[in-house]
Amino acid sequence: MKAWIFNRNELTLALQDAAQPELRAGAALVRMEAVPLLSYTRNYLQGKLPYAYPPSPFTPGTNGIGRIVAVGAGVQSLRPGQRVALNPYWIADEAVAEAPQVLIGLTGISADSAPMLAEYPHGSWREIADFPASTLLPLDGLDHVTPERLALLAKFIVPFGGLRRGRLSAGETVAINGAGGYFGSAAVLAALAMGAARVIALGRNAQALQQLVDLGKGRVLAVTLTGDVAGDAAAIRAAAGGSVALGLDMVGQATDAGSTLALLHSLGRGGRLVLMGSMQVDLPLPYGAMLLNNWELIGNFMYTAADYRALLALLRAGLLPLDAVELTTFAFSALETAIDHAAQMKGLQATVALF
Repeated sequence: MKAWIFNRNELTLALQDAAQPELRAGAALVRMEAVPLLSYTRNYLQGKLPYAYPPSPFTPGTNGIGRIVAVGAGVQSLRPGQRVALNPYWIADEAVAEAPQVLIGLTGISADSAPMLAEYPHGSWREIADFPASTLLPLDGLDHVTPERLALLAKFIVPFGGLRRGRLSAGETVAINGAGGYFGSAAVLAALAMGAARVIALGRNAQALQQLVDLGKGRVLAVTLTGDVAGDAAAIRAAAGGSVALGLDMVGQATDAGSTLALLHSLGRGGRLVLMGSMQVDLPLPYGAMLLNNWELIGNFMYTAADYRALLALLRAGLLPLDAVELTTFAFSALETAIDHAAQMKGLQATVALF
């Protein structure tokens, strides 16, 4: 088979012939159909990110869509021929308080995750992938959706996990910070699919926010942030018609906490704020206001398997608008070009490589 191989020491990526993975107990072999590209993939391949890389050389690639070729001993529910979504977030299935965890094909997460990276170093950029069965999500009933559209699930599942962790209920008002970004824009559509009465899209690019307003058909309002915390918080409250029940912070690589603090101060009494962005500075919390307002601050990393199943239920019900995303596809052999294209993505855009 063909596989893209990355050498971490030399920072080289090449499409090479590789042996098909051996079938292991508790795992499945998946013939890949489509893989989405992250915007920061080129920086990752240039060694610019503070990640715990798998042992080199290895095949990168996190999410993907494919069909099962074979299942190993002990796999109970998956079957050959079944279409699945590959989920890179692998947590060791052990009855301990803090099990090791990794993102397959990308990085270790916990300090004790090196053995997991060594066990499954290869990601989804290969014609046949080898993943633990526990990381595969069956896509039964979705054969009418193309593989490239199904690959967009990776864009939605991350913010969807945050909305679920924040206990978003139908009829509530939610505000999304970083709504003009890759994951933030998907968060707006996911919140609508979950039944939010009103979604406040926060960002600095008015044009990007307007696209979300148009898609929201009256349920999405935009607030263009100015950097003035008090003024921005007042604008968010005004758009919300009073206050916000749930805030989701998806802002990326922020060098000041102003927008996150504005979101916090827009919460009503008992409001929740979920942190899922990548802010580079500390968040100074207003201790007294936190107490007086019963605000809840929630840090959330990724999502659970239950979150993914819930997202698939929305898709099967016709509530998740994958078609709203502007999709650009490339051949698997043109992955290098796809990576460069992905680096330029904005808002409701996605880049997918097809096998």
